[in-house]
Amino acid sequence: MDRSVFAAQFRQIMSASFLLAGLGATGCRRPVEKIYPFAKMPENYVHGVPQYFATAFPSRRAALPLVVKSSEGRPIKIEGNPDLPGSNGGTDPLAQASLLSLYDPDRAMRCTRNGNGENKTEALDFLSGLSKTAGDGGGLAFLLEQSDSPSRARLQQAIAAKFPAARWHVYEPVALDAGRAAASLAYNRPVEPCYKLDQARVIVSLDCDFIGSEANAYANIRDFAKGRALNGADDAMSRLYAVESLFTLTGLNADHRLRVPPSLVVAVLAKLALHVLGATDMDAKLAELAAPAQAHEAWVAACAKDLAANRGKSLVLGGYRLPLAAHLLVVAINEALGAVGQTVEFHPTAAAKEGTLAELAAALQVGQVQTLVILGGNPAYNAPVDLNWPQAQAKAKTVVRLGYYHDETSWDAATHAATQWDLPMAHYLESWGDARTADGAVVPIQPLIEPLFGGITELEVLALIGGLTPGSPYEIVRETFRGLGGDEENHWRKFLHDGFLAGSAAAAVPVRHDPAELKRAIAGLKAAPAATVASLDVVFYRDAKMDDGRHNNNGWLQELPDPITKLTWDNAVLLSPATAKELGVFTQERLTGQNQKFFNPKVEVTLNGRKITGPVWIQPGMADHTVGLALGYGRDKTGRVGAGTGFNAYKLRASDALYYAWGASVKDTGDKSYELATTQSHWSMEGRPVVREASLEQYRKNPKFAQRMKPADPEDTHGKPIVEPLYPNPLDSAKANGLHQWGMSIDLNRCVGC
Repeated sequence: MDRSVFAAQFRQIMSASFLLAGLGATGCRRPVEKIYPFAKMPENYVHGVPQYFATAFPSRRAALPLVVKSSEGRPIKIEGNPDLPGSNGGTDPLAQASLLSLYDPDRAMRCTRNGNGENKTEALDFLSGLSKTAGDGGGLAFLLEQSDSPSRARLQQAIAAKFPAARWHVYEPVALDAGRAAASLAYNRPVEPCYKLDQARVIVSLDCDFIGSEANAYANIRDFAKGRALNGADDAMSRLYAVESLFTLTGLNADHRLRVPPSLVVAVLAKLALHVLGATDMDAKLAELAAPAQAHEAWVAACAKDLAANRGKSLVLGGYRLPLAAHLLVVAINEALGAVGQTVEFHPTAAAKEGTLAELAAALQVGQVQTLVILGGNPAYNAPVDLNWPQAQAKAKTVVRLGYYHDETSWDAATHAATQWDLPMAHYLESWGDARTADGAVVPIQPLIEPLFGGITELEVLALIGGLTPGSPYEIVRETFRGLGGDEENHWRKFLHDGFLAGSAAAAVPVRHDPAELKRAIAGLKAAPAATVASLDVVFYRDAKMDDGRHNNNGWLQELPDPITKLTWDNAVLLSPATAKELGVFTQERLTGQNQKFFNPKVEVTLNGRKITGPVWIQPGMADHTVGLALGYGRDKTGRVGAGTGFNAYKLRASDALYYAWGASVKDTGDKSYELATTQSHWSMEGRPVVREASLEQYRKNPKFAQRMKPADPEDTHGKPIVEPLYPNPLDSAKANGLHQWGMSIDLNRCVGC
């Protein structure tokens, strides 16, 4: 991106955000309905005294419980809810940064019809009119994002009963529930896995970044850290094996890590299954799938031996990018290891009945959908490229779209339906709603502020289209709560005050494994072609900051360094050093004064005839002959913060290769002038043992190794540590007789590098 004027523009936009959050926010009104503070409310309101309210950050199928600090009626700080059992008050960067999105001056602020501003009353009247003209729902289709909201599920059920012919579809460009789908098939009932990482002594991760990009990472980190804690020389700690193509936070924390291209991940899994499952009627097929990974036999055998030696205390995890058949195989391995009921349990969940985006696109193309209602999401940007979603969407006669921004899915002058209503979505801190956490606990979403720009909630739109009463989001949530927690006012108040419904978390249910679905799925798997420099593997992955692109206009997240590459404001074409050398591309470092700047070659990535261009970033730890492409950048229509950041990897992504693809090529364009911003470019400790490590065996021999250690020899118990800094402090001589006033150490066993 062009950085010559960006810094000044960024400051201006951030100033606008802070102005909305401060004295200039004349529209900041408190909600009309009663909400109840998390802490005890003072007898009389006192200006300048903050209040705290419990709410939740909705994210796909699992909400994150929060406590939000409010000053003068304006939300100003987000933290986790420490009172929810098992929460420990944790959050993640996306929840923290969501506060800034509330005050985003680029968010949708008005209702429009075919791009022209309309009165909000007219828009709501139009929605109400749909309920009177929809008949049995034939020709009516809903496209939703994933959600575990009890209120949305209740409204959806009521609308489906009223309009039985209506279509329901759910789409997430990065779906994190493959484990749920596999478990439901394997156990013949709708269930989802709940992992108990703190109980596992041996953990095997197969392309599963459970510390970083997987669902419920904030809770996974807490449980994983418990298993790594060492309080004495006799303590045990968990061991982590990681098989992956990218270099992830989970791989960074692994005790044993195997880097393989995506085409070999399933092969390694099949080889592991051969060692763990024993003789089965799937052996021939598993051996066929495992053959390409023969070079890693010793690594897999040692891993399998460790798993078997810790039966009942071991756990195998599969990541969201793995195919369904691989997840079914993971379930079978955990069954064989005695993990079920010990390190993984299964909770009941709602059965998925909605159709896919591909099915909806097909129905649109043949004229089966006249009215399309899109609630959230941005399919015109992130749908698989082979669906040609903008054209399919335009085939509907009427489109109603609820979105947080006027973006790629909003009305487009070139390709559009006859009538398209675009409605501004309310921020969750402006909304009434409800959700479930990863363990099934019901949590409230309550507003801390009246909608700044007249935003509308998903519940409100559904109630209007369905002609349902009550129609206000507050009454909808209250009605749902009556069925879950009773009708008493004090129960409702406690629900809002505490931020969760006590006793609502799901309990583990008994499951019985049925291998029939696994056998069918495995039979359809084929070994992927071997990756070479002329035929590269591609990994499409969820970005640590942008997610799937939904946070593209959040300046805090753009400025946040990627936890591995340390890049900001951009994505890049990730290559291993060896592959970059084979391709003839490399990163040039150009020094200008005291600033180290990286000028990177731009390359053209071609996959199945489709092409994108982006800068190369050489990432140690990446698998060879693998291209890593982060999703969520390169937006065509976004706010001023996200404009011009990165390239759009979705342009290469097809329905049959959502996460892994084979046969890509990379060509140097000759342009070596692209500058990437990174917060860390110096990787030497300069002889100072800033990081001190030893094996568990070495630690047991010498628990105080870190206090007196030379960088290269953790077993040296007598040598003096190197403490000479790069820039000596003139007061260092006072250390001989002075007392330490401040100091900090980090336990790298439990710190995961977040």
